[in-house]
Amino acid sequence: MSSGYNDNENKTEWQEGGRGVDQNSPDPSDIGARSARKEWAQKMYLKEIDSLFKGKKSSAEHSIAFEEIHKRSGTKKFNTVVKRYIKEYGLPDDWSTLSLLLDYKDVKVVKDVIKALLKRIDEEPLSLKEGFKSKMNIIAMTTADDKLREAVEDALEEL
Repeated sequence: MSSGYNDNENKTEWQEGGRGVDQNSPDPSDIGARSARKEWAQKMYLKEIDSLFKGKKSSAEHSIAFEEIHKRSGTKKFNTVVKRYIKEYGLPDDWSTLSLLLDYKDVKVVKDVIKALLKRIDEEPLSLKEGFKSKMNIIAMTTADDKLREAVEDALEEL
């Protein structure tokens, strides 16, 4: 029983067992390439947004100044490097660098650093919290500045 039509002409590609290639469907290898490009573009976009929020702190000059703080910690040049950094960029954002700034000579800055560390302390592991507490005790025992000692004692009470 033939309907008069050529049965081969009416078959769709999926009925032919995939012998033909659908011109509208993407090449599987092309999908992976587009996906990788899309992922890369998204990462670059997020990096750009992050840079906008960081401002100067996303520059190469900032990276150099930031590294100098770590390199000069415990040396005669530490205070100079920190002073230059703070003037240009403000306080650093990370725990380890802020912790180094507890040794800075400017009492006002050290008090600001203590406040910044206290804001972050709940996010840090116990070992860093204990290290901070020990550093606060050392500063309280060794500082000649009454206002700094008071700030440190207040911080210790918060812990």
